[in-house]
Amino acid sequence: MTTLSTIDERRNTIDERLEVALGSVDDESVGLANSAVDSCPDRWYGQLVALSYATIADQPITDVVLSASAATELLHGYCQLRSELFNQLHVSQRNSLTRDPVKTLLAGDYLNSSAYTVFLQADNQQFEKALEAIIGTSKSLIDSFNTTRTQPIDTYTFLDEIVGTLGEGATTVGAKLTGDNTALADEFANLGRALSSAHYAFNILELNDHKSVPAIEYLRYDESELCQYGARHFRGAIHTLNELPDFVDIEPLLDLTDAYFEQNMGYKEWI
Repeated sequence: MTTLSTIDERRNTIDERLEVALGSVDDESVGLANSAVDSCPDRWYGQLVALSYATIADQPITDVVLSASAATELLHGYCQLRSELFNQLHVSQRNSLTRDPVKTLLAGDYLNSSAYTVFLQADNQQFEKALEAIIGTSKSLIDSFNTTRTQPIDTYTFLDEIVGTLGEGATTVGAKLTGDNTALADEFANLGRALSSAHYAFNILELNDHKSVPAIEYLRYDESELCQYGARHFRGAIHTLNELPDFVDIEPLLDLTDAYFEQNMGYKEWI
């Protein structure tokens, strides 16, 4: 067990697990997979898994939690590549994101399957419940991409269907790993969806100096509308946190929101 009390400590540990999982195989598809995972280095989703667990569990973060954190980051990379591919297929002109569609597809599938490999390397009494949550998240993401395959993914579809699903999956996995308080599942699912949508929206607007969001060219938006969207989801997340029962220690997740939302205050005028 380990406390991993700081963001940097958790990020470094998650990065180590991702490096082992992906390696440095001299293959273009694997190279694309690595670049997708490296393009968002703040490890937001992995942090969300770990701190959702810490919010409920009265014990240090365990190895299986860190494996689940890494697995969720691999799903994030899968979404990044699949989103870029969908955009590329709907844009007639070549651009900076133009890649071999087959290799991009293979790289995304490699990340999706690697998520299970990473998680299956760990063991825990609550392993099965958390694995079900990871499988459910993966299926929901695939369904979301399937429903949008005939048209370009717009900003709000991406935030609602992809980012929101990833965030919901992260908090659900973290909660399932505790094995307790399953009655909180809906609250944590809503919390992860809202927090992640707000986090990504504000990063698109470059109001956060983490710069963790790659420049995906299909993201077209009205700045005022996106600020209001992010603020609305942030308010919803904080309300959900504050409404959790007294036996839940919300400090870990409050620390996460402080770290990722408070460093730049540009969004505050919208909240």
